[in-house]
Amino acid sequence: MIRFFKFIITVIAVTIAVGCSVAESKTSTVSSVVDFGDPNAKKLSMRLNSLIKNKKSNQVVNITQIGDSHTAADFFTGEFRTLMQKKYGNAGIGWIPPVAIKGQNHVAVSWNTKNWEVLNSRTMSNPDFPIGGFIAVPTKDSATIKITPKTATNSDWQVKLTFKKTKNTDNTLSVYDVNDKKINLTDSPKINVWQTSSIISKLPIVIKGQHNVELAGMWLTRNKQSGVVVSAIASNGAKQTIWQKWGASWLKQLASSNSDLVIIEYGTNESFDETLDADAYRQNLISSIRQIRKSLPGAAILLMSPPDTMVNDNDYPKSFKTVMDIQKQVAKSEKTLFWNWQLAMGGENAVKKWRQQGLARPDLVHQTLQGYKKSAQIFYTDLNEFVRKNK
Repeated sequence: MIRFFKFIITVIAVTIAVGCSVAESKTSTVSSVVDFGDPNAKKLSMRLNSLIKNKKSNQVVNITQIGDSHTAADFFTGEFRTLMQKKYGNAGIGWIPPVAIKGQNHVAVSWNTKNWEVLNSRTMSNPDFPIGGFIAVPTKDSATIKITPKTATNSDWQVKLTFKKTKNTDNTLSVYDVNDKKINLTDSPKINVWQTSSIISKLPIVIKGQHNVELAGMWLTRNKQSGVVVSAIASNGAKQTIWQKWGASWLKQLASSNSDLVIIEYGTNESFDETLDADAYRQNLISSIRQIRKSLPGAAILLMSPPDTMVNDNDYPKSFKTVMDIQKQVAKSEKTLFWNWQLAMGGENAVKKWRQQGLARPDLVHQTLQGYKKSAQIFYTDLNEFVRKNK
């Protein structure tokens, strides 16, 4: 009898062990937002949860995603923005470049421009690029930009314009509201320094510039409206080292966003770099996280890995695994949040299945509109599960 009971106990123990192993295996293949000890993760969750309880509190949760073409299309961030605002309230559009950028997109606004040219930090050197790495410069004194939301709205908007005067002259930059009434800007006497003016107006607005002005990106938020803002700041083909081409003031501009969560989405272009210096990549990533912590001490930081990416049906980019490993290691050492986009798609070789389903493009790098929407829906679900658990 004693032997029988020992046998039963052994069987139960093995069954439990196998059950745990299966559970762990299942868990390891399901994506989630992993917290490696971010000091502001709890605060982020509390602020989002408080929005659900009181959407009339005039509280705004700002989420800023900075990245490469996966962000620049605004398909991922656009869907994520829509889902977050449906749940927590719509507090606005967030950051936009000064003019439409060729090959990029924004799902919430359109630009109608005349007589402007764009300077791009990915292809040019300039000691003082602003956040985002785009500068719009008039080619004639009659340069105009009309910014219109794609969804009609009668709301008042707070528009934060960042610009630089290159000469000490009047009428550098003028803004007109929907009724063609000129809006007064707060102006600084300093020359060749990025300055920000905040105005309240309905949209669309028209911006008129002269030869002696440079215009950076701007922030569009609903005036006195609670909810979430999701900003997409990105450049096609960018690596994270692009930050090193932006001027020192860009971190102050980021700080003015009052972001509660900064998502760093780079790595795809690094993974195709066959001469990638792993140590330099690691140190740059660490330095970048610490810069953000210094500029936004109250913000949580989330490292987002590249999506599953292949060169062809058989091979991964040469540095893909190196980039993935370093991102995970840095997330742990710098105590950030981490989301594994490759795992969210289904793990290794998932991009081929996504291509078959019409969710990934033939290049096995980028996703279709529906693919980016699906990715955003998974991320939204994972983030909100994290928020739910951290009440």
